[in-house]
Amino acid sequence: MPLLQLRRPLQRAAVAATTSTSFGLLSESLAALRIDANAAVQGRRYASVKSQGAYRLKPKNPIPKKLGAKKTGDQFVLPGNIIYKQRGTIWHAGENTILGRDHTIHAAVTGYVKYYRDPQRHPKRQYIGVVFDKEDKLPYPPGMPRKRKLGMIAQRIAPEPAPKENIGPSGIPLTVTRVTEIEPEAADSEKTASRPTATLPSTTLALPKKELTGGSVVIAALIKEKLAARRAHNAAARQKRLEKEAELRQRQATRIFRLQKDYSYRETNWEIGRLVGDPGVVQGTEKVGSRKAKLRYKRKRDNKKLLTIKMNALARAARREEYLGRVKAKR
Repeated sequence: MPLLQLRRPLQRAAVAATTSTSFGLLSESLAALRIDANAAVQGRRYASVKSQGAYRLKPKNPIPKKLGAKKTGDQFVLPGNIIYKQRGTIWHAGENTILGRDHTIHAAVTGYVKYYRDPQRHPKRQYIGVVFDKEDKLPYPPGMPRKRKLGMIAQRIAPEPAPKENIGPSGIPLTVTRVTEIEPEAADSEKTASRPTATLPSTTLALPKKELTGGSVVIAALIKEKLAARRAHNAAARQKRLEKEAELRQRQATRIFRLQKDYSYRETNWEIGRLVGDPGVVQGTEKVGSRKAKLRYKRKRDNKKLLTIKMNALARAARREEYLGRVKAKR
């Protein structure tokens, strides 16, 4: 309370203290009046109007939801493209479309968008589908086979190109082929005639035949089998070599000359090179050149040698077991 308002109570308290029979201290009189000294000195004020909360305006530019159609009817879409974004199923996923977790409709295949209704599926629902052909209409008639691309794209098959004519615009032939007939029998006879032959003596020694017993029979059978395999391998290699020689003779007999810019005919370099042998076969290429190639060749040779030793050891062990079995059987 202000000091001016406390003036009258203080005066009354002083008068009462002086007039009363029992003189007391001023502080006791103030305590009787229940007046707080601190409140009298400082004072207190209470609000007469209740305060209100602050008023906050909504933002003028909120973050948009971006809902609605993203692709129109008959518009081309790719797999995964968003066609319609919505809250809830205003539109339902139809032919060749999928419905996302937030009810967004995506295209499942490459095609064209179609908005349609299907009373046979639901009388009130509206659907979004994708068709492969822009002229198709949804829904498809009942009983119609389902259209699927299976990851394939329709393309027009180009017609086979017409064979090029061998005659140039000026009427001059572009290529000239010269074929020389070579008789393979004559060529073989020339080779055999030029090759020296060794003459064997007419007399032959008659060696006595000795019957084989024990492990010698097995060894003899293995030798015969190995000789037969070697003869078959040599025959196949000889047949292959003869075929290559015949092909090379045919290639050498057929010479193709092509028209050049200076109106002259000559063979191309690669055709001249093929007259020597097959492509990639050059004299001396069987030799290894680089260090890595040498190491690779050495490793391959060592592996082959070790494999041969291992197979021979297994064969010897098998022959030994067979021989011991026969010996035990005779005993």
